[in-house]
Amino acid sequence: MNLTQLKYFAAIARNRSFSRAASELHVAQPALSRHMRDLETELDGALFVRHQKGVELTELGRLMLERAEYQLQSFQQMREDIIARSVTPSGLLRIGCPPALTKSLLAGPVLTLLRTYPKISIEVREGISDQLAREVFGDALDIAIASQISSPPHLSAEKLFREEIWLFAPRKAHLPERITPKVLNAVPLVLPRKGNVIRDLLTNYASRAGLVLTPIVETDSTQLLEQLIGAGIGYAIVPKSSLFAKTGRAKLQGLPIPGLYVERCLIRRKDLPESRAVREFAGLVRAAVASGVSPLAG
Repeated sequence: MNLTQLKYFAAIARNRSFSRAASELHVAQPALSRHMRDLETELDGALFVRHQKGVELTELGRLMLERAEYQLQSFQQMREDIIARSVTPSGLLRIGCPPALTKSLLAGPVLTLLRTYPKISIEVREGISDQLAREVFGDALDIAIASQISSPPHLSAEKLFREEIWLFAPRKAHLPERITPKVLNAVPLVLPRKGNVIRDLLTNYASRAGLVLTPIVETDSTQLLEQLIGAGIGYAIVPKSSLFAKTGRAKLQGLPIPGLYVERCLIRRKDLPESRAVREFAGLVRAAVASGVSPLAG
């Protein structure tokens, strides 16, 4: 078994046809067939079921495809990584970040990376943590700064810092010195949608007190949260960074909820080698957190 055979096999599986795969690879079909016969002989099993319209994978073929794609991706990443170590890093780095952390944590590392490696281009996508984690998992992002998630296959979450969860209220509202579950249950709440990491934390927090929090509005929009609070309509429970900068000049105030935190992490694929650009960016983010650039840690 060799890399060429894996490449040929993956192309046939993707096209479901020897002829289409041969055309894509610019290889004669008889040569392609010979490689597959040799591979099936070595594995002592059929990889394809042939029919008039093309081929379908056998159970052995499906297992083989999963492993082959991983090996091909690893080889390509290894090639790019070795090249990246020998020359100035270049190419596109795709980064995800919650809107509230873009200015306070992301901007500095991005500027440093661009100044140090001018051949790198950067794409930044803002979104909620769950969405960003899915995009890293789906290979739409290379790395993301996000809240800690449950550990699905192929994802790692490197902890950066712990951030307080705050209750933000209209400026004229009377807030007690200490926020408790009973306080939260007595005010009109604007909460993140179900499935959001923060919403899950709140659900568990209230459940331990024997309460169920019922929001008047569910949204992941920080802008809408600010408008609803400023209009005196509701109270929001979100990470400190989401609205803390607005408390000085907007029509809102806030207090931390004791014992309620979210872990902010670097989310990456752990089953694929890292590019140099990803490593450099991760190092800059760690350095920013360690130097106290972000005042958000609880």
